[in-house]
Amino acid sequence: MRKMSVLVISLMLVGCGGKQEANPSNFSEAINEFGKNDHVCLPVNLVLDNVENGSKNNPSVGAQEIRITLKNSSGDRVNKTALNQMDILKDADIYDQAKDEDFVLQNGKSIPVAVYRLSDKAKDKIISSPQNPLLCLGTQKVEKVVLFTEPTPANGVTVSKVVYEAKLVPEKWAEKLLKATDENWWKSLNEPQRRSTVLVLTDKGWKDERELH
Repeated sequence: MRKMSVLVISLMLVGCGGKQEANPSNFSEAINEFGKNDHVCLPVNLVLDNVENGSKNNPSVGAQEIRITLKNSSGDRVNKTALNQMDILKDADIYDQAKDEDFVLQNGKSIPVAVYRLSDKAKDKIISSPQNPLLCLGTQKVEKVVLFTEPTPANGVTVSKVVYEAKLVPEKWAEKLLKATDENWWKSLNEPQRRSTVLVLTDKGWKDERELH
């Protein structure tokens, strides 16, 4: 009887650590596995303080061409923040810089304008949207599982709804860009965000239902 008890206890311990157990560790792993390919994409605008070249105010990253005034009509350097943003985007191979051009104002004076064009390598980082293009900045990773429902049969499978907190895992260039764009925005994006999803029990453990579609 004593040997049988030890065997039963051993089997129970193995079961407790299995991928099919409903616990925060398995749920975090399932959500993070899906999250590797679920990019965080947001609209990012350039911070311009001078648009004498006739371009629109605060153009969005993802535009096919971006033109930034380098000096105003008085000869002062302008748009330093936007130029810093574009340097970061150039280093990330999202934009290529073309030759500077001169823009002639109505008073006859000309001002230098930097010209940038979206690179071919940027295709997987830009998503079109009805308003403005979206720039993919990174992914999210589970910070902690807040709660989950008892696994329940539904439509032939076993599911559990999970509420969790996730943090942005930005690309290196994206962190630099967000800080250059707006330090307070970066701080807010860096805070854990509450999310929820439904996990489905499979023969290979728990999977995010979005991964199964």
